[in-house]
Amino acid sequence: MPSRPQISREQILRTALEMLMEEGYESIRITTVAERLGCSTQPISWQFGGMEGFRAALAAEAVAYATERVRPTAADPLAAFYGIGTGYIDLAYDCPRLLRFITQTPDGRYTLGLRLFEYGRQVERSWDISTVARPYMEHLCRQTGASVMLSVCEGGSVITLDQVETRGSLRVVSDTGSRLPIYCTSQGKVFLAHMSRTGAEALLRGQSRSQFTPHTITDIPALLREVEACRTNGYAIENGEYKIGLRSISAPVYTVDRTVRYTVGVIGMFRSTHSDEFRSAVEQVCATAATISAALGYREA
Repeated sequence: MPSRPQISREQILRTALEMLMEEGYESIRITTVAERLGCSTQPISWQFGGMEGFRAALAAEAVAYATERVRPTAADPLAAFYGIGTGYIDLAYDCPRLLRFITQTPDGRYTLGLRLFEYGRQVERSWDISTVARPYMEHLCRQTGASVMLSVCEGGSVITLDQVETRGSLRVVSDTGSRLPIYCTSQGKVFLAHMSRTGAEALLRGQSRSQFTPHTITDIPALLREVEACRTNGYAIENGEYKIGLRSISAPVYTVDRTVRYTVGVIGMFRSTHSDEFRSAVEQVCATAATISAALGYREA
């Protein structure tokens, strides 16, 4: 059995990010990164499964780096606002090639830039969604320490397409291919939020709504308020409504035709929906969903 490469995933991504900022995206190839690291190409291919997986992981790393550079540290709102502005100016000055690779959305988050748009269109036509999303899901799992699920809506239910589980923890993710209720999962609420209001209400009224836990919401007006909150916030949460003790966060994944076909999210035993840990996970889930959307060719109007 071949020995495990000694060059870590983190070393490879750090080196590739440095090359991206110094020389631009065109310089990023497995051979050039291996040369910079002073190793063969085998560790990179082993860690990422080839160039496409490597590109996807580097994209997530670049977005995370830019976001961290402009993250406010001051508690005072005015100082925080000033910090974001100066952070962006410093980033543009220090890393102009990085900003050609990514772009900032109107809400201040970073995602993949125009350079990768056409690449994303080709990806959506030729790849399985799980192949595209998997590197970003693995990155999200490492960031949050929670299990990650990729889902689709079919026939009024949520189907788990793929998952990344945390190591050594209690199994909390449903099996791939399993059907979940749409009304009491964060994934389902996202899909409902991207239907018309009348369509979402009709779907809910046409289903039986079991009380899985004491927190399960079965009342139609209350469910519609949850759906409206998702429309406003851009993400949905589940607070012990399907399985007691578990909380989840999901955000929409858009395709090149600007429809929400998938969701990506995390699920785990978060202490509270008001904890710093949970709020941080919300930001990371939304950033991951935006990055996968961009990789599929989605661009905001």
